[in-house]
Amino acid sequence: MQVDRVNFADILVASALGAGLIMTIWLAQQELSMSIASGLLGYLGGVKIAGVGRRF
Repeated sequence: MQVDRVNFADILVASALGAGLIMTIWLAQQELSMSIASGLLGYLGGVKIAGVGRRF
């Protein structure tokens, strides 16, 4: 079984965007929360697509 290495920058960005998204939802900032949510989904999708071809 092969275990992928954890990329600290990806975890940091995803955590910060997730925390920001929760804060904007809690503060009822609809436009900002939609922007952050789309950025988070785009970032995670890009990370997933970029990691498909890698072999360790």
